[in-house]
Amino acid sequence: MTTRRILLLLPVLAALGAGGYWYAQKAGGEAQTAKAASPAGGSRAIPVVTRPAEARAVPERIATIGSVQPIAAIAIKARVDSVVETVHFTEGQEVKAGDPLFTLDARALDAQLRQAQANLERDRASLEKAKGDVKRYAELVRTSAISRTQYDAAVGTADALEGTVKADLAAIEAAKVSLSFTRIAAPMDGRTGTVNAKPGTMVRAADALPLVTLTQLRPINVSFNVPEKRLPAIRRAMGEGTLAVAAGIPGSRDAAAEGLLTFVDSQVDQQSGTILVKGEFPNTDTRLWPGQFVDTVLTLRVDPQAVTVPDVAVQTGQQGRFVYAVKPDSTVEVRPVTVARSQDGLTVIASGVKAGDRVVVDGQSRLYPGAKVAEHKPDEHKDAPAANAGDKKTDAGAAPGGAS
Repeated sequence: MTTRRILLLLPVLAALGAGGYWYAQKAGGEAQTAKAASPAGGSRAIPVVTRPAEARAVPERIATIGSVQPIAAIAIKARVDSVVETVHFTEGQEVKAGDPLFTLDARALDAQLRQAQANLERDRASLEKAKGDVKRYAELVRTSAISRTQYDAAVGTADALEGTVKADLAAIEAAKVSLSFTRIAAPMDGRTGTVNAKPGTMVRAADALPLVTLTQLRPINVSFNVPEKRLPAIRRAMGEGTLAVAAGIPGSRDAAAEGLLTFVDSQVDQQSGTILVKGEFPNTDTRLWPGQFVDTVLTLRVDPQAVTVPDVAVQTGQQGRFVYAVKPDSTVEVRPVTVARSQDGLTVIASGVKAGDRVVVDGQSRLYPGAKVAEHKPDEHKDAPAANAGDKKTDAGAAPGGAS
């Protein structure tokens, strides 16, 4: 019975063996065919997106936050004790230099001026009489009609009255100056703020609160702080010419205001490690407002032939920064680079890449030195991450040979 079962199983086993041999031969033939047809003798090309390194004019800039400050803000105060009679402007009005702002009650000061003038007339009359006495006594003393003492007394009286007249003239000038203080005019062009004194308000020269504050709007300053390490570059650029400063209002679609760098502070702030600089802006349209925060950009120079690559092309490994450069045979190599600066989505390369070299900007996570690559358009490259967020932190194992 056992021998009979074995004989019955022998054809089945033979058939299974023949089928397995046929399948193995077919699979092997397909593998050989695929290997022969695949690029690089069997390695599949990795889809990537590349961009050429370009030589272009790139400005060197320092971007930071600045604050708008008026060149002058004058607190208008009373210089005499009086009562406000008239206010000649409205709050927030722009005025010109010399425009009247306030008129104070001048009656008391006018009376003081008239009194000083009357004193002058009285003392001048007394002086004229004293001078006549001196002249008359001089004739009499020569004839010994009067004593020398009387003559000297007349001369002293005349001299005293002459001093009194000079004092009267000074008192008149002081009264005129005080009277002029009752008419308060704008010392410069500017915009008025809150009016703190209305008609009928008693004001004094000792008051701490100003009548109004006048703020200059044109031109205007923008102050901002830059790191102290940039100071040598700023001073070097200032020695070559004027430096342009742009101030943009956050959230505004208007073009940034243009100005010039006019001030660099005399010392570095040791606590923050920064130095204060200022730019002056014409501000003809009064777009910049005192106290406003603005996005400030200081342009130091323009490099006419800077080699640039997109920021996403530059990777960071254990040995520093590098890029994947595509060679003529469509393989990639790790190219250590020295980065000069980055701005506006571009990285300026100081060394390691020259203009025209193609670098990988998408798909770096699957690359390794010598990998075969195939160019794909960004919308066709579905396997690579959309933004290559992880590529900027490529493991050093993906870039053997010490990429920098």
